[in-house]
Amino acid sequence: MSVHEELLARRSNGILLPLSAMKTEQDWGVGDFTSLCQWVRFLGGLGAKIVQILPIQETAPGQTCPYSALSAFAVDPVYIDVSAVREVALSPRAQEEVNNLQGDITAWRLFHKAPFKAVKDAKLKVLWQAYQFFLEHEAAHGTAQAQAFEAYRSAKKQWLRPYSIFRALKEFYRWQTWTDWPEGLAAYEKNAVDAFEAQYREYVDFFAYVQWQADLQLRAAKVCAQSAGVYLFGDIPFGTNLDSAEVWSERENFRLECSVGAPPDQFSENGQCWGLPAYDWKHIQADNFGLWRRKIRRAVELYDLFRLDHLVGFFRTYIFQSGDNKGGFDILVEQEQIDRGYAFLSMVLESAGGAMPVGEDLGVIPNYVRHMLVEMKIPGYKVLRWEREDNGYYREPRNFPAVSLCTTSTHDTETVRGWWETMDRQERANIWEMISAQKTDGNVPFNLDTQRAILRRVLTSGSALTMFSWQDIIGTLDRVNVPGTVCDENWTYRSEYTPQEAQKVYAPQLESYKALLEETGRK
Repeated sequence: MSVHEELLARRSNGILLPLSAMKTEQDWGVGDFTSLCQWVRFLGGLGAKIVQILPIQETAPGQTCPYSALSAFAVDPVYIDVSAVREVALSPRAQEEVNNLQGDITAWRLFHKAPFKAVKDAKLKVLWQAYQFFLEHEAAHGTAQAQAFEAYRSAKKQWLRPYSIFRALKEFYRWQTWTDWPEGLAAYEKNAVDAFEAQYREYVDFFAYVQWQADLQLRAAKVCAQSAGVYLFGDIPFGTNLDSAEVWSERENFRLECSVGAPPDQFSENGQCWGLPAYDWKHIQADNFGLWRRKIRRAVELYDLFRLDHLVGFFRTYIFQSGDNKGGFDILVEQEQIDRGYAFLSMVLESAGGAMPVGEDLGVIPNYVRHMLVEMKIPGYKVLRWEREDNGYYREPRNFPAVSLCTTSTHDTETVRGWWETMDRQERANIWEMISAQKTDGNVPFNLDTQRAILRRVLTSGSALTMFSWQDIIGTLDRVNVPGTVCDENWTYRSEYTPQEAQKVYAPQLESYKALLEETGRK
């Protein structure tokens, strides 16, 4: 039985915690792949069957939002546990670099927020020394380790080569956007790109080496999760940054004169322009969804489940022409929207090979999208606070379709506690009646009993999959992201405690969670 079939046939619960937030005693201030193994064992021990880690694609310096990445395929080096890299342990220079960083590492571990840039810069310096050792002692002698690296480069060359060259060029030109590079390089002309690669091969190959190490560690974490009986849940962002390896090297898949966004709503009169280049769907479909097939296959290598971000965009995409402050959908005829979405999702299921896709279908979504998800057995989202009938009353969670994922919050919302404590009293009375079958005046404080009742309503829903953020289980206010804002708080959330510490500090909440899983048959 495939993962997809198994998860739809049973009732499971998972926990969402960004990889960067997974604090341990050994990390450098940002959760890494060794942290992932420790947290997976811990969360699996509580009864969680799925651990969702959000996107881990590489971002540019100073950028923490993984939905605007440098590559759709490359993992951010910040997640590498350098102490687990073979050449770091063997290289005196790498060890000297690590020793020199001890004071900084101690300070980073105490930070309340994840210090991405400082940690990533430091890790790349250590990995450079490890790579130099690899070149001298492995590559120069054609060892088994060198052969393994060459095999990796060969297997991943379709995305790895352009990414590695792009990444080296970004450093070489001090992070200028590729549109400002010399003409031949900016145009991705073969002669210019080949010449740069030949001249700076050692530097280009370094970035391939870094990705190799990241892949080795993430695959080991996946095996660790399997041994703990836990499925890893990853994420495929809808778009990539204009300044990304794929847009630079495969621009035939994109309409650079257009940006992706969202239509007007009650919060935005003119809609939202995200600044990400729009896809050229005519080319992509004529190419049999080649780019997206590769994205899906990459996700399946690394995860058991993967979230398809902004699912409605595969049916119809809201785009802004350059210079316009009002946008429009790229397809206006409903049947054409349905046809494109069906073709895309059919490709996803074919390429997934038994891994489970989950569609992010939140917001203003045409009814045909959700009907198609159920028909194709792809779970969409049911966020408790947003599920209402036409008369305004909250929907009965027990009636949610089995082919769905029910949750209390997402990485873009307040936590359950934050939502509960800022809600209008009348609204709280309304939803508390649905949750507890009790009429009140809405004066219901957030405490362990309230929290337990909310979580229980999700766990007793008809959805085959249920998910809680870690913050909703422990009852804290810490958010991952506030959409529409740019600040140091976004995407830098870090658990205050390690798993061992959390086990003690949050003992009542964790015992309540374990008991709920047992009670509702989701353990």
